[in-house]
Amino acid sequence: MEYRLNVVTTVKSIEGNTIVINDGQITIYATDDGINATPKVNDNASIEVNGGTIKVTMGSGDTDGFDSNGNLYINGGTIDVEAASALDADGTAELNGGTVTVNGEQITEITESRGGGGGGFRGGAGRGRGTGH
Repeated sequence: MEYRLNVVTTVKSIEGNTIVINDGQITIYATDDGINATPKVNDNASIEVNGGTIKVTMGSGDTDGFDSNGNLYINGGTIDVEAASALDADGTAELNGGTVTVNGEQITEITESRGGGGGGFRGGAGRGRGTGH
């Protein structure tokens, strides 16, 4: 069974304490956080992507494509993020597999930066732009 989620426009698209994406096709356009893990239920907020095809396009301003107020693990899948701050995690941020493209450039690690939506880790260098290193 193929799962499809197409969010045309929203402030925060997918939000929860623990978000696990194993498969499917997700397309998001958001004006705040595209995918947001928040510790509203408990302190173990996290985002884990193991597969699927995810396209997140963010509006301008203080926005995060992926925003984990905990940990962020990308283990697989195909992810394409267009955002000033692509990947933001307050805890551990790991790119262990999959193909991740940030603002048109493929990245191979999630590096720490302080631009964008609140501090943490970003895809590539400076304001969420991947550098391909």
